[in-house]
Amino acid sequence: MTWWVHTARLASILAGVGLATTRLGLVAHELIGHGGTAIACGGTVTDVRLFWFAGGWIRYDLPHPYTLSSRLAVSLGGIALELAVDVVLWVVLARRASLAAKLVRATGAAIAIHAAWYLAVGTYHGFGDGWLVRQVLGERRYAVAIAAGLVGLAFAYFGARAILGVLAAAIPGDRRARIAGVLVAAAFAGGLQAALAVGEVRVRGDTTYGAIMQPESDRLIAKELAQWDEEQRARGVQVDEAARRAREAALAAQHRELPFAYILGGLTLLAILAGAWRARPGTASAIPTRLLVIVAAIALWSVALVIAIDAAFA
Repeated sequence: MTWWVHTARLASILAGVGLATTRLGLVAHELIGHGGTAIACGGTVTDVRLFWFAGGWIRYDLPHPYTLSSRLAVSLGGIALELAVDVVLWVVLARRASLAAKLVRATGAAIAIHAAWYLAVGTYHGFGDGWLVRQVLGERRYAVAIAAGLVGLAFAYFGARAILGVLAAAIPGDRRARIAGVLVAAAFAGGLQAALAVGEVRVRGDTTYGAIMQPESDRLIAKELAQWDEEQRARGVQVDEAARRAREAALAAQHRELPFAYILGGLTLLAILAGAWRARPGTASAIPTRLLVIVAAIALWSVALVIAIDAAFA
């Protein structure tokens, strides 16, 4: 088979693993991590929305008067579950030599990277599961964000070190050809997942999801801009669009934060490259057709599961 055929097979494996991981991870994160913790705290799940290819959200009621510890437990339940699953996969599969086992172990590392990144960036910028942590910790949130980011960087390095050599071995040719094959396959799989997720979010236009994922600085800007508009009307001042844009720009400058998400993203890429440089060589072998079929079936089943759960709560 040609280089392109091997690369296409690798791309198919990565795309299937990505879909299966994100879809099953979404179900576990929302229903078990958040929903299960809410029920364990004596609450009830009132609504669930799962996107077919993107994220999702869950609504729950906790018994009154609820405690801060119960709110934090539910808010961080999804992230805690992701980290627990990764630790189990990383330890249990450490000595397994099969390609399937190595892929699952690397998937565990990817889950941990997502959990750590979500906690770090959400806590720093105040959105998603990290919003409450930011409110509780105030200025101390920076320590949590940095610590979580370091955990994510560690998993990025060791995950890349453990799997990239194995993936490169599935591509024929010299070192350059193998590296190029892995890059092309990863770009295709990642691009497909991103396109599906971003496209669905835009098509759905879910205001609840948009509010959950809105950074705290954006909330403050919108709130203070609305207050300013009201104050101007109360004084009888007619505000034109130029004045409003100028006020919004001033508020944005006032609430500007360090672009922590972009910094952590760049450092994560460097950690992956460092892990790739130190990657353990794999045994040269083509990806088995049986593994391709299994991964495709699991990916399709996981998407169907998310669709069914979303429809059940619609």
